[in-house]
Amino acid sequence: MLKSFSGAQFYVNACRLSEPWRVFISGRIISVLLHPEVCISYEWYNWDRSYGHSINLSIDLEDKMKKSLGSKTLLYPTPVWVVGTYDKDGKPNAMTIAWGGICCSKPPCVAISLRKATYSYGNIMERKAFTVNIPSEEHAGHADYFGLVSGKNEDKFAVTGLTPIKSDMVDAPYVNEFPLILECRLIHTLEIGLHTQFVGEIIDVKADESILNEKGLPDIEKVKPIIFTPETRSYHKVGAYLGAAFSIGRNVQR
Repeated sequence: MLKSFSGAQFYVNACRLSEPWRVFISGRIISVLLHPEVCISYEWYNWDRSYGHSINLSIDLEDKMKKSLGSKTLLYPTPVWVVGTYDKDGKPNAMTIAWGGICCSKPPCVAISLRKATYSYGNIMERKAFTVNIPSEEHAGHADYFGLVSGKNEDKFAVTGLTPIKSDMVDAPYVNEFPLILECRLIHTLEIGLHTQFVGEIIDVKADESILNEKGLPDIEKVKPIIFTPETRSYHKVGAYLGAAFSIGRNVQR
């Protein structure tokens, strides 16, 4: 036996759905219980208050329910990073990735995920080090190129004219023309599936002075990083300033 929520309880058959839903009435508010965790409420003016009556509502759910897109790598945005490595012969290589992010604060660490088929995968396994290079908007074409061809077949630095600089902290090169660099020592390797995740401890961060703010930290509006949208495969700029982190949320506290 179903319990009454507020003196009246109804069943409703919504359009295009065969299963009856529970509907609860409170004042002028009619609430449709889709399942135990989802409830849609409407203000209702013309309804029969008689207990036990059935009512039929024509509810357009397309604006209320989210559409399932399936199991996909749809996380927006993802970064556009260029991973710098040396091969076994000491040739510098660069590869663009989008699967990556900060994964630990102490020690500061970054995680990147590569397929085994990539040349950079073997380089990281060999050298136990890599750099993460953040290209600015003006280098979007270079960043895309670094992800189009394999370092096994081409000298990417020779083709692009960009400059590989040997890191003084780890056994890997970085791209001199890119404004922000993370120099990383490999500390963990995790085989997940198609991709292998490499966790690198950030040994040092290098930045062009031109991108630093008054506090000596990188200013995102000066770095002008590129962001990537998976599945749609497009590059975008970073948007406008919204507000101070760990601050603007106080305005919504009750």
